[in-house]
Amino acid sequence: MTLTLDEDLQKEAYDLISGFTGSVVVMNARTGEILALTSSPSFNVNQLEEDWKEINEQDGVFYSNAYQNPVAPGSVFKLVTSTAILEEGIDGEEVEDTGSLVVNGQTIRNYNGTAYGTLTFEEGFINSSNVYFMDRALEMGGKKLEETAQRFLLGQNIELDFATIKSTFDLEDYEENVIASTAFGQGNTLVTPLHMAMIVQSIANGGEMVKPYLIQSVVNGKGKVLQEGEAEVLTETMDASVAKKLRKVMKKAGEAYGLETIGDGYQIAAKTGTAERGDGTNNAWLVTFAPADDPQYVIAVNRLKTEEIGKSLAPVVEALYETLLVEE
Repeated sequence: MTLTLDEDLQKEAYDLISGFTGSVVVMNARTGEILALTSSPSFNVNQLEEDWKEINEQDGVFYSNAYQNPVAPGSVFKLVTSTAILEEGIDGEEVEDTGSLVVNGQTIRNYNGTAYGTLTFEEGFINSSNVYFMDRALEMGGKKLEETAQRFLLGQNIELDFATIKSTFDLEDYEENVIASTAFGQGNTLVTPLHMAMIVQSIANGGEMVKPYLIQSVVNGKGKVLQEGEAEVLTETMDASVAKKLRKVMKKAGEAYGLETIGDGYQIAAKTGTAERGDGTNNAWLVTFAPADDPQYVIAVNRLKTEEIGKSLAPVVEALYETLLVEE
């Protein structure tokens, strides 16, 4: 059996995140070929018995944070909400952001309570205003948000050639506070980095979500090819015109985040996320594609149980894109 993983890229990805709990997914934006699927902490199977006590004390070491551990996505979920906003045609209306919104008697705030003032769709996206996305989600209603999430296969089991990935999406009885919190990736939504990479890939690929694959080929002892990985469209998440608008705003967000230009002027399109876990720590996320004007690769990174925010993961994606786009 031959896998799609790039051995050097896989090692580089692990080295970049080995100091914290988290994961990296690197995928071909057009075919779904998985080039790196890395989780930390990890262990050497050849030393399992020798290091059992030390290994067993590490939280989450026996499953992959990349595809087996759905967690709160925070603001990277705004990619889904943005799709619904653009489809409903309510992106042209401005929203007044005072730093918080009262929904069903519950005060829900922006991260750190920042008030951004009057926001357009683009400004709301780049500033990652929770208030903006709550306001828009309440305007269009829970059924539209739910229908959009379903097109991204959220809340469904997805059978791949090496595993079944799972996620959670539940708007309960469309209570307004649940709709509002779900709009910015809190609520009852849990997703894996591989699934988030698929969501980003569909945006980069004009609305077509391809099926990720890890098995390049399976050949028997006689040299006969029994299985061969190939690009397969899984579903259509949005119209190509909506994907174009999202690519544009993700490109501007990447610039605003200060992501470095790679190689010969390649820009990184991005969305950050910082999901509050409720225990004083965050899930930090950074989901990206590059080059922004001609997407070839998708990289999704997360860091769990941290005080850091999504932007802190910039050096990880910059280093990997440097390898992919400059040293290839």
